[in-house]
Amino acid sequence: MAVKYTNFRGDVYYLHVRQTKKGNPSYYFKKEDDNTDVPSIPEGYEIYEHPNGRVFLTKKTKKQITNEEINLVQECMEQHSPIRDFKLDVKKNTIFVYTYENPVPFNENPLIVEALSDPKYKTYFTELCFTLIDKENRAFKVEQRKYTGGKENEWLTLDESDDLAALVEQYVQHLGQESFYELR
Repeated sequence: MAVKYTNFRGDVYYLHVRQTKKGNPSYYFKKEDDNTDVPSIPEGYEIYEHPNGRVFLTKKTKKQITNEEINLVQECMEQHSPIRDFKLDVKKNTIFVYTYENPVPFNENPLIVEALSDPKYKTYFTELCFTLIDKENRAFKVEQRKYTGGKENEWLTLDESDDLAALVEQYVQHLGQESFYELR
């Protein structure tokens, strides 16, 4: 039986393997191709789905962010952010907040609004992240994506605190608002 994974868009991926030049296995997912001999996820690996639906097999890593901290950011987003359609993505010591903002006004043609609300066409963007900077005191810094026309992944530090709840609440309320661009 092949390893099969369905992402949030409803696309079905199957796990494949090929040999590198050194003879090591290299795992990858291929959409809608069930012609594979990989019967299970290899030891020490896990499936990772990017917020925009791409699927990868990654090595398991020790989490620096706790489940409680992830849940706290989730709850603060639900309670304090005007953005309702969002995803959290945790990498190493950072929680990235990905949001989807419908690019068409809701008073526009209902067929267009409905089509753009279909998961097949949604693209999520990250504008804010919370990075663990002190493991002992569980202090975080909040960063905003910087748009300067330079490097794509430049971030601007806005604040630091050992009170993650207050930090998240203070900044997520600005997502999708003009005030977000005045935080600097």
